[in-house]
Amino acid sequence: CVILTTLAAPSQNRRWFSRLGFWTVTLAAWLTAALFAQGRWETIESDEQQNFVFGMGLALIAAVWLGVKNRTFPKWPTLRDVAASVVVLGIAGSIFVWSYDAKTRAIAARAEARWTEIGLPIAEFEKSLVISRENAGSEVVRQTFSEFVGTRFYKEGTAAADREPPVQYSEINEARMTEVANWVSFNGGQSDDFEYPEDLIKQYGRATRIEAIVPALDESYRRILAAEAPVWAANPADGYAIDVPNFLGIRKFCQLCATDAVRCFSVGDSDGAARALAAGMRLTEKLPEHPTLVALMIRVATDALFAPKTVRLPATDDGFSSLAKDVAAKREKFLRCLEIEAWVRLRQPEQFSDPDKPTCREFEILPKWAQRIANIHSWRRDTMAAALNLAEHAAIHRAPETLDLADFGSAKHEAISTKNPTSAEINVIRSAMRLHASLLLREQTELIRLARAHLAAGLPVQSRDSIVLPSTRWELVGDAGKNTVTTRLVNAPEWIENDTVTRPGTGFWLLPIDGSVAWQFRPPTRAALVEDER
Repeated sequence: CVILTTLAAPSQNRRWFSRLGFWTVTLAAWLTAALFAQGRWETIESDEQQNFVFGMGLALIAAVWLGVKNRTFPKWPTLRDVAASVVVLGIAGSIFVWSYDAKTRAIAARAEARWTEIGLPIAEFEKSLVISRENAGSEVVRQTFSEFVGTRFYKEGTAAADREPPVQYSEINEARMTEVANWVSFNGGQSDDFEYPEDLIKQYGRATRIEAIVPALDESYRRILAAEAPVWAANPADGYAIDVPNFLGIRKFCQLCATDAVRCFSVGDSDGAARALAAGMRLTEKLPEHPTLVALMIRVATDALFAPKTVRLPATDDGFSSLAKDVAAKREKFLRCLEIEAWVRLRQPEQFSDPDKPTCREFEILPKWAQRIANIHSWRRDTMAAALNLAEHAAIHRAPETLDLADFGSAKHEAISTKNPTSAEINVIRSAMRLHASLLLREQTELIRLARAHLAAGLPVQSRDSIVLPSTRWELVGDAGKNTVTTRLVNAPEWIENDTVTRPGTGFWLLPIDGSVAWQFRPPTRAALVEDER
């Protein structure tokens, strides 16, 4: 670089524009080399830095020697040309940054226009945001978390958690939750009869630590059910700095409820099991009202956790009507979560601007100060692009025909992300699939519960169209003699049959959706038969 510069500089003709062009290109090349050199210097070890300094020293000596030899020391006209080139580079850099930011602003405007076009204007959405505050039920759950799972009410690291008193570590709680983790996935098989499997008993032993706290745990259930459903305080305007529930504590307590329900079923205590499951559902009832997608998905996960236990409880009169309302509510809530994700990106992009985290690997060759400048502008572009993509994802989710697609719109979602790639985007399609798969699981639960009641009453078992996926139909075959029922999901889409989000081999469904296995009901008691005859 030194040799080329010193040799080329004297050969420039007398035309000012030509000299200006030469020095502009030369200085741009030197600036680039200097940036790469500084970036390299910051990433190499100390011994390599010595070699680096030695190389730079040789280059400087070569520059001085060539200047002396060729008598080409900088003169006033040359310095003037260099200064003009610096100004040109500054103007060019400013124009580039301005045009880059102008395009970013244009993407943001397109995002807002697209949200308005699909009927969910961001400006109107802002007006609907309200601050949520704790209630009496919140304090009950705070005490429950502290007593049984050893966690705070809010997620660690949030401002709300810092204001809470510390929770003392308990080896007993930790050992109990380890035992719960061993048993929580056990659903008792495809039968009303519920017994602990011998192989699990040999491996883990019975849930003795849970049995030791049954009175206290049952009293906790009653307190939760007697109080309001807990609310976690949150201010949507805080964006990604929002106070969020302690999702780990929620998961642990719900797992404790599910495992306790298993224990109750195994000893014939259906009322105790119902109370444990009801407490877990009450605890998570208001979660979808929290303005985060994670809160909604934790409630969805709780539904999937409790369904294999709830299926053994008697059917309720409002089972399917309640499910239909929840299907509509969760789909609407999912859309609202997508919109708030877009709103935060549009209104508070600085929360996504991590100056110390490059958005692409190419930035890693730059020095830290240059990385920070590039990252700020790049992260802002990414957040605006994500807001635009979220509008397109919301439009797909909102379209009724998406429910009938074999891939649930995966190809359309992927096309959007591929066309406008951004690191600030969330995985919309898997969340939507998981939500609807859990709703289907709940629908299968209600079908089995209703089939049990019909067979016990001597009524035929009826097939019915799915509430969750209208293009599918649940085909039920009941056998009054054997007291069994099978459930087959007719026209099941590929994403369901391929276990795209239901983790194959984990027993997500209560019964195989191909109808190959039947649910075995417990024969009605003699007293129930006499009552039916009367």
